Amino acid sequence: MGTDSKGDDSDDSAHEFGAIHTALKLETLRKYLPAYTTALQRRFFLHYLDAFAGTGMCNITVNGEQIEIPGSASIAIECTPRFHRMVFIEKSAKRVRALERLKARAADRHIEIVRDDANAALPRALHPLSADDRAVVFLDPYGMQVAWDTLRQLAATKIVDVWYLFPLSGLYRQATLRADDIDEDKAAALTRILGTEEWRDAFYGRPAIEDLFEKTSDVRKVDVPQMLGWVKRRLETIFPTVAEPKLLYQTTVSGKPGAPLFALFFLISNPSPKARGLALKFANAVLK
Repeated sequence: MGTDSKGDDSDDSAHEFGAIHTALKLETLRKYLPAYTTALQRRFFLHYLDAFAGTGMCNITVNGEQIEIPGSASIAIECTPRFHRMVFIEKSAKRVRALERLKARAADRHIEIVRDDANAALPRALHPLSADDRAVVFLDPYGMQVAWDTLRQLAATKIVDVWYLFPLSGLYRQATLRADDIDEDKAAALTRILGTEEWRDAFYGRPAIEDLFEKTSDVRKVDVPQMLGWVKRRLETIFPTVAEPKLLYQTTVSGKPGAPLFALFFLISNPSPKARGLALKFANAVLK
């Protein structure tokens, strides 16, 4: 998507929220895609699937000034060598209209636009793929929307590489310092995104206990880096290779990095050592 805007129907042309971290993730994608298509274009039919495609453009604030930069959909369209097929998934009707205009300006490209929930539409878009296909999937959700089951289905294809902007700040905000502060909605969100309730023991230890007078709450026993490490190990249970994530930070008023907001993961579903080595080589080059 273009940025990290949260509204579903707030804009018809560009997202209006983002900063340096937005530019960094998009620059990573911009550098990776041509390397990918150059390496594989002669051997496979190449797909690009953007599960939260946005509008194709985004407005971000850098050093107090707002600038417009191409979003992920525009970057994919501009990639040379080209993808043979591109699928842009977006739930917002207004953003879909913007994508339709983007598609009209690139009439020579094979572009499909799907208005639907990403978790429902993405598996359908991948269903026709065969051993003759390869795909890059870009997961840049607006929050904690990506369900673990969607990741599991991506991993099961064995032919897709996934860029996943994991909502790290969402994780440690939902998994609050005190276990008692996690209500049913927060717990459900954590279980949905992580695919298990094992986060309870991993983050807090044994459940809260009661003494004779009051209930005592467990305090979270892991810090943010340890939580991120646990997430990486979870992803490694379904993907053969998971690259070390690139942390993206909030930009402070002074221009220095603030709190970690996101972790940009690169996930490889192909079990072939040769394919994994090539994909990881490209990914590590742009992640660094």
